[in-house]
Amino acid sequence: MPHRAARGVFPLLVAVACFGLSAAADPGSIGPPPPPPESEMDYPVPTGWAGSEELDYDPLLDEEFDAAPEVYDPFETGNRRIYRFNQSVDRWVWRPVTTGYRFVVPEPARRSVRRVFDNLNMPVYVVNHVLQLHFGAAIETLGAFTMNMTFGMGGIFDTGKGVGLQLRPADFGQTLALVGVGSGPYLMFPVLGPTTLRDGLGSVIDRAFHPLTYFLPISTQLMWGGGFGVAQREAAADELRALEESSLDPYAVLRSAYAQARAQSIEELRGSDGDSDPPLEAAGL
Repeated sequence: MPHRAARGVFPLLVAVACFGLSAAADPGSIGPPPPPPESEMDYPVPTGWAGSEELDYDPLLDEEFDAAPEVYDPFETGNRRIYRFNQSVDRWVWRPVTTGYRFVVPEPARRSVRRVFDNLNMPVYVVNHVLQLHFGAAIETLGAFTMNMTFGMGGIFDTGKGVGLQLRPADFGQTLALVGVGSGPYLMFPVLGPTTLRDGLGSVIDRAFHPLTYFLPISTQLMWGGGFGVAQREAAADELRALEESSLDPYAVLRSAYAQARAQSIEELRGSDGDSDPPLEAAGL
């Protein structure tokens, strides 16, 4: 019998011993907590920490986060691979070409080249303004094109601006957005760069709107597109270089910048195009 009693008492002694060891290892686990060191007692508890009744809430932070549109990127893995490929093409092809272009062609002449390409896109702009019911913008764009092509020597000089007229860019991706079509997934195309399903489809439709698509051979259209790409790449060269050098994740920054720029342009069209034309919602579309 004594050995049975000893066996019954032994687990209790082991439990007490374990509890004593744990208490010795962590004195604060039993009894009241020890007072904080004097160095900590001199400082108040900051607002917003656990245990504080007041939270240091800044509503402007929420506004900043809300301003950045969420980007639907279900193909991110593949998009990142294409982005890395585009970076290689840019490093070995586009960057040397645009660097040489900058060296040979002065800035005023480069601006003239961009204006020429912009004027050639006039039919696309006008058709989309009409589809968006922004007739004032369509008329202004047509007037600026006429001035630039005649007195401006094909757009080399911006004579339309001198009489208060300017080209008002518009594309079919914006037109689709104004009638409620969502942007769809974010896509990264080889060489062409970032877009979305809606904007990519819009670019194809815009080509169909352009009369030169039906008159120029494929080789000429490719040269035209390449020249336009060089002009656009040169205009954004400094921003792209800064993005690559200062960002830990250039892909994510480019994706966010593209989405924000598109959202801003669409929102401006949705509110007003600057000529008091009603947006599509006001027309019941």
